Amino acid sequence: MAIEKLTGRAAIVTGGGAGIGGEIARTLAADEAQVLIIDIDESTAAANVERIRTAGGQAVAMVGDVAQEEVAKGMVERAVAEFGRLDILVQNAFGVVTSSIGGSAVEVGIDSWRRGLDLLVGAHFLGAKYAVPAMEASGPPAGFEPEPWDGRGLRRGTPPLREVGRIVNISSVHGLLQAAGSAIYETGKAAVNGLTRQMAIDFGPLGITVNAIAPGHMVTDNLEKLWADVGNEAGFHLHELQYPVRRTGESADIAHAVSFLCSPQASFITGVILPVDGGHSIQLQENIILELKDYIQRNPDLKTFFDSPGFAQKGRE
Repeated sequence: MAIEKLTGRAAIVTGGGAGIGGEIARTLAADEAQVLIIDIDESTAAANVERIRTAGGQAVAMVGDVAQEEVAKGMVERAVAEFGRLDILVQNAFGVVTSSIGGSAVEVGIDSWRRGLDLLVGAHFLGAKYAVPAMEASGPPAGFEPEPWDGRGLRRGTPPLREVGRIVNISSVHGLLQAAGSAIYETGKAAVNGLTRQMAIDFGPLGITVNAIAPGHMVTDNLEKLWADVGNEAGFHLHELQYPVRRTGESADIAHAVSFLCSPQASFITGVILPVDGGHSIQLQENIILELKDYIQRNPDLKTFFDSPGFAQKGRE
């Protein structure tokens, strides 16, 4: 069964200028949604809008930090002004400087803790706070024809609301499995997962589904450059060996998952934290570590992007 297009639906993609967010914006536009891209980098946002328009899609750009209340409110107002409605919110932005968030609870600064969680979690709260009322006011998209409701099981009466809205939060496998020395990032992504489930319960009766995607190691354009500068082929294959599918992820892998969760076929899916990680998070670590040990011994000169000077969570999504 083919995934239905998103014709007539309006979307916001935070952090939608480049990387995973950029691919998500392009994919939703290719699925015929109208897309507002908001990003702190004006040039990348504008470039992605131009790329979408050149491909025949509809998109506009906005600059701002979505962890700021006035920006979160403004992006919703802008989307409604541009498109006349709001149906989809994809919360991908993560603008914290990675060098400022590394460390344990003893090591991280209090200001870094507060700012990091504000960006990682607070922005998702603000986005939903202003997007949900706009989705309610918009209602289902034009042309939506629900199946005739004659009761299901023993239920009769008024049918439940459907297709009012979609929220997709971009979390991480770091919200499912924790890494040492990363108190802010790991806590923030775990909190995104909890917030996602809570919002799914709160907004499901309104006809709005809320899900999160937990990416694994995604080789975006920026991370590919870092790999090229620091790593080598043997080091990259070390990463691939940690994935049952024997490859790392690409931005398109996340974008396709977002597209499905926003489609009518996903209307009964909510509150799910979907790992899009090639099976990375399902493996028993004591087994995989033995395989990796053997590989490392055979390739003593391997280099990975973790070997870059001052590495602190670079490339995480």
